Amino acid sequence: MRTLIRILLCCVFSIQIHSQVLFQSDTLVRRSRTYDVVHYAITVSFDETQRKVFGTTTIRFTPLASGLDSIVLDAVALDVKSVRLLSGTELKFSNRSPALAIYLDHRYSLEDTVTVAVKYSCVPLKGLYFIQPDSSNPTRRWQIWTQGEDEDNRYWFPCYDFPNDKATSEVTATVRDSYTLVSNGHLLAESHDKKNKTRTFHWSESKPHSSYLIMLAAGDYKVVRERCDNVPIEYYVYKDRVDDGMRSLAKTKDIMKFFQKKIGYPYPWEKYSQIFISDFMYGGMENTSVVTLNDDSYLQDTRSLLDFTSDDVVAHELSHQWWGDLVTCRDWTHLWLNEGFASFFASVFGEYARGKDDFQYGMMQAARSIVSTEQAYGRKPIVSRESYTTNLYSKGSWVLNMLRNLLGEKEFWEAIKYYAHRHEYRNADTHEFELAIEDATGQNLGWFFKQWVYKAGHPMLNVTTTWTDSTHSLLVTIAQNQTLDSLTDVFVLPIDIECATSTGKSSVSVRLTHQRDSVSIVLSEKPLMVIVDKGNRVLKSLTFEKSKEEYVYQLLHAEDVTDRIAAAKALRTYTDDDTVFTALRRCALNDVFWGVRREATISLGVMKTAGVKETLFELYKDKNSQVRNAAVVALESFKAPDVARFVESAAQNDSSYLVVGSCIGAMEKVDSTRAFEFARRFVDQDSYRDIIRRASLGVFRRSHLPQTIPYAIKYGGIGNSPD
Repeated sequence: MRTLIRILLCCVFSIQIHSQVLFQSDTLVRRSRTYDVVHYAITVSFDETQRKVFGTTTIRFTPLASGLDSIVLDAVALDVKSVRLLSGTELKFSNRSPALAIYLDHRYSLEDTVTVAVKYSCVPLKGLYFIQPDSSNPTRRWQIWTQGEDEDNRYWFPCYDFPNDKATSEVTATVRDSYTLVSNGHLLAESHDKKNKTRTFHWSESKPHSSYLIMLAAGDYKVVRERCDNVPIEYYVYKDRVDDGMRSLAKTKDIMKFFQKKIGYPYPWEKYSQIFISDFMYGGMENTSVVTLNDDSYLQDTRSLLDFTSDDVVAHELSHQWWGDLVTCRDWTHLWLNEGFASFFASVFGEYARGKDDFQYGMMQAARSIVSTEQAYGRKPIVSRESYTTNLYSKGSWVLNMLRNLLGEKEFWEAIKYYAHRHEYRNADTHEFELAIEDATGQNLGWFFKQWVYKAGHPMLNVTTTWTDSTHSLLVTIAQNQTLDSLTDVFVLPIDIECATSTGKSSVSVRLTHQRDSVSIVLSEKPLMVIVDKGNRVLKSLTFEKSKEEYVYQLLHAEDVTDRIAAAKALRTYTDDDTVFTALRRCALNDVFWGVRREATISLGVMKTAGVKETLFELYKDKNSQVRNAAVVALESFKAPDVARFVESAAQNDSSYLVVGSCIGAMEKVDSTRAFEFARRFVDQDSYRDIIRRASLGVFRRSHLPQTIPYAIKYGGIGNSPD
């Protein structure tokens, strides 16, 4: 769904969310229906100067109740002119926003099909937006676009505006003749009125989808087309930024092929379009067959590719064409079936494209977000009226990853395929997903869904080990220290414990079922390393105190990036230790995965031993911009002329926006007397997501100098990036 713009490092690790508390509406609970919408036919034109919509929406429906004599549509602030049957018969209506009650000419039975046409106009309060240049931003692009989720389409056309109803749809829209307009499905017709200088586009979606997924977007675009097998793919990109648009969306075809094979279900719609829009309140939106993308967030120049990728949001929104559009949550309390699935599938594509290490690193970052969000906002079940977005996206993704580990690779993907086919073009809730898994694999996973989805929290594990020489046995004790109450129980956790000795590594699988569990492992000698939850397969927080020697061994020899990173973080407490310094230096220079090198670099930055500064200079040569950035940030603690010269040179010469921004902030710490003038050299420099300008303005803000006021006025005005 609506992916939030994550700035700087965060957007490397995840796509995610748009607000902290998602839905607070009373309509969270599942709505009852008296009718089933079969088809929407929406005809609209616009007065852009007045920001006004003129429309006729024709709705074909069948009764779900005997003797149906009226229906209620969702309609907010619509000026309804008339309501007629298909025959032309005028109907009485009561238009009391947010509801339009239509009184039918007689009672209809379950076998009837009824068609009503609502003629109206409106100045939408939301749902449909007119983007225009003005005195504050004369270069803003002219656009018209819609955003329906969660229940905003009712602001520009009357509809049943809740996900538990699906219908086919068509949109006929008339816009100025310089515009190109895209909507759901395939283009039936396009006409040009030369006299009125307008174009009319008629789009049709022939497969049922929920009303919040109906959309249109119009503006001045170049349309680039290709195909993925038999699926037409369209890229709506700005004419003056075609290369940037195509660069940002370059992996679309690869992602579609991957998902079709992985899910075992072909792409379900007539075409797939992606369109960049301006001033979008979210990162992206998965309208059926047409994804809208925030141009400020995901339209990338060449230089930005060093630090960021749009592949994750492209994958997230494309996976929604199955998870959210093909199979849609019955009500918003089950939204994780849309968002958790999309987040997980974006990560799975990342695993395919960038490797297992990247996948583990992303899941580790997501786990950190889950834990910190619970600390800040309290524990909430995923399926809940009060669930927050970290639950729906990150924790939902983790639930699917744990199911994958629990069921096994083959069984999990068979269950996913079965679920997609079983609920195609229909709604589903969490219980139905659980039943689909049971029917596909034979596994009753009620216990799993109870603890991870319907209840709240996560296991907080405290691990201790005791080695006994006489028996050559290692006793591993694992206590669950989370608060136990009506929200959170003792978790049932299948985990692997790995022990490394001088002769090799061995693993045992255990199933934790109590608040305190112990397992005795016989080994040839005292282990050099013990890993609890090998592969980081369980969402948890873990306390496992180890000796310095164990952490050093783990840093240099653990197979999984999560364990090497855990060791790098733990070693930060040894700020004046030559052995630790040597190990961290070796790791930061040589580890095969950039995320581990980055974490080791951060740990080196807090050390007080000789040679740290010189090592950070050396680490700055890393090809990965995230590692170079960590080295620059770590150098902030060294207030020396050679560091100031280094930071200045890096800011002038580094190709990474991220590194340049950090250099601007670092100069403030390294040589505060030069900070303002140094930042002023960069403040007018354009960059992706305004990284460089925001770093400069941050220095200005903290300086409290009167010379900064003109810059605050200049960049604080409307027309600049909200950031």
